[in-house]
Amino acid sequence: MKNYPVKEVKNIRLLGRNVEGGICKDGAVRLFWAGASLEVAVKAREVWAEISCNYDFHEIWLAIEVNGYQISRFIAPKRPIWVCLARNLNPEKENLISIIKDTQPMSGDNLHELKITGLRLDDAGEFCTPKPHDCKIEFIGDSITSGEGLAGSPDEMDWITQWFCASKTYAAQLAKKMNADWSTISQCGWGLCWGWDGDVTSNIPMYYSQVCGVLNGEQQQALGTCDVVPYNNGADYVILNLGTNDNSGFKSQDDGKGAAGVAGQAIVAEVKRFLGEIRRYNPKAKIIWTWGMIPIDIVPALIQSGIKEYIKDSADMNVYPLELEGMDKLEKSDEDKGSRGHPGSLTHKKAAERIYEFIKTLKD
Repeated sequence: MKNYPVKEVKNIRLLGRNVEGGICKDGAVRLFWAGASLEVAVKAREVWAEISCNYDFHEIWLAIEVNGYQISRFIAPKRPIWVCLARNLNPEKENLISIIKDTQPMSGDNLHELKITGLRLDDAGEFCTPKPHDCKIEFIGDSITSGEGLAGSPDEMDWITQWFCASKTYAAQLAKKMNADWSTISQCGWGLCWGWDGDVTSNIPMYYSQVCGVLNGEQQQALGTCDVVPYNNGADYVILNLGTNDNSGFKSQDDGKGAAGVAGQAIVAEVKRFLGEIRRYNPKAKIIWTWGMIPIDIVPALIQSGIKEYIKDSADMNVYPLELEGMDKLEKSDEDKGSRGHPGSLTHKKAAERIYEFIKTLKD
């Protein structure tokens, strides 16, 4: 077996928001957001990785895929351990191995960290250059985009990380359909203007320009979490699935006038402002704002009003609203449903298909 420091492997591919160049100052790779991954193409009999993590209160789960199909899922070890990712492969065939962070970054946990320091192949193994992707997609969302509820039975209601599967979301599925590089910025319970409980500090736009600013402990910042994210001309598509928690927290912000009042005006204004910020970082992107996987009643009309006002003021015609099918209508059996009252596998599958078909209708 041969060990390779990850910083010396030229052909690794990192998906997800990361520091400039992808390698931290100590020579290791960190995966920050839900769905972030390290990929290597190899011709080898077996592939290992040296992995470690840290956390205070929520363990970090990883998924391993070979050629796009999941073969294992486990808790990342706290101390550095060599983990076998795949074994007894055909060494004459090129295989794509993916290490995927299934757990979102945990804001408030100043220890949260996932670290990959080395890769190991059998003596005759070699790294190849991964086949290039066709486009790049950025996803902006909440618990749905973080994959909450995609593991466990419908009866499971504990808020624990083993029920998170970012590797199985609509975002992951759409990225595969489009052969895309992809990244997410998503937090459970957070929204556009406030969180599910009306907390105005639980808003995604506040951290949009940063690598992973929700991890803002002293040691985390030293790794570059609060650095400006290197957009490098931005994405081809930006998919927002944001507003579900604003809907839940609306009453706490309402002045009694409903959608026409202060809370409604705040959402419309922030839709406009945030679209402008997204456009600055993604000058060529088609921006699609989705909702509906979890049914909501107030916010969709406000999102659409904000989009209309943004288009009118900016003349930017590459922004589109898109309603998705809801879990209440799609999920008829337990195998369709997710845990913690969240959308299950069927709803995520239908969302990926809906967005994919919609993108096919858009003109270049």
